[in-house]
Amino acid sequence: MQISLTWFERYSSRVENYHLPKDPTQRETLAAQIGSDGFQLLSAVYHPESPNWLRHVPAVQILRRVWLQQYYAPQPDCPVRWRESKDAPPPGKLIHSPYDPQARYATKHNLHWVGYKVHLTETCDADCPHLITHVETTLSSVPDYAVTDTIHQSLDAKDLLPSQHVLDGGYVDAQNLVNSQQLDIQLISPVRSDSSWQAHAAQGFDVAHFAIDWNQHQATCPQGQVSTKWQPALNRMGEDIIHVRFAKTTCLACPLRATCTKAVSEPRELTLFPYPQHMALQAARQFQETPLFKQLYNSRSGIEGTFSQSLRLHDLRHARYIGLKKTHLQHIFTALAINIARALAWLSGLELAQTRTSHFAALAPS
Repeated sequence: MQISLTWFERYSSRVENYHLPKDPTQRETLAAQIGSDGFQLLSAVYHPESPNWLRHVPAVQILRRVWLQQYYAPQPDCPVRWRESKDAPPPGKLIHSPYDPQARYATKHNLHWVGYKVHLTETCDADCPHLITHVETTLSSVPDYAVTDTIHQSLDAKDLLPSQHVLDGGYVDAQNLVNSQQLDIQLISPVRSDSSWQAHAAQGFDVAHFAIDWNQHQATCPQGQVSTKWQPALNRMGEDIIHVRFAKTTCLACPLRATCTKAVSEPRELTLFPYPQHMALQAARQFQETPLFKQLYNSRSGIEGTFSQSLRLHDLRHARYIGLKKTHLQHIFTALAINIARALAWLSGLELAQTRTSHFAALAPS
């Protein structure tokens, strides 16, 4: 018999936070004991004399994955330790529920959840009903910008590619801009601004002040000095970048050094994207400052209404099934229900509702 009699005391009742020890040390002791019990069970399952089919039971495989993520033993004969958050796998790989091993923890602004993300694409022509043309369901840990190309590929397969695609800023990076141009799609979205202090202060020399010679792999500063280093690399997100560095002796003697860099004893450095991404990003930054961009981007508020409709009327945030594929199917049926309701409303001559204005806000002078 592999089950200890103490297990009946520990696991016969439902484990709830209210009944756990209040003292942190006692909680850690209990967690370590639970970890030790789990490893005892796994050792029995994977024992050479145990039936081979046991280790292929889905619940056993999930138990093994969860225990490896949550526990470790420093040495073979040492007590089992509960991993601290710094030693645990990243959220994108961490199992948060044994009942749905694909569900992931995510946070966005003040919203925290365990589950998935849904990305909706809809038409926004003024003289037609606004219909959802694509539904993409992903793990909640997948960043939005990683889904843009997938959405475009799916729309292309259905011959539904738009000439202009209005997106939230989280869906656009430099590579998305380049890829979309190759499909003749103009992305209407705010892009991330230059993060340098010079750009934020609007009083120093940011990247836009430097002349870039892409053929000679050189940059020239506003004082006419040419860079001495051009080094391709990868940033922390795995994107191709270029490190540019100027001569130390020249920079230290420059009379405009205070408006160029805050480094005490180092020369000015630049971080660039490769030519296609750099040019696309600079053009997008300039375009988003124009009145035309603001006019086009106003239509994106429609997708907020779509999410409001899907949440309030169809309870989109609560998955009724387990697993990514079944959750995606639920999202598709939800989108289908919205399309049917909108098509019927349009055929009935109902006009789109305007954004609500509170009674108090209506009192404000125009």
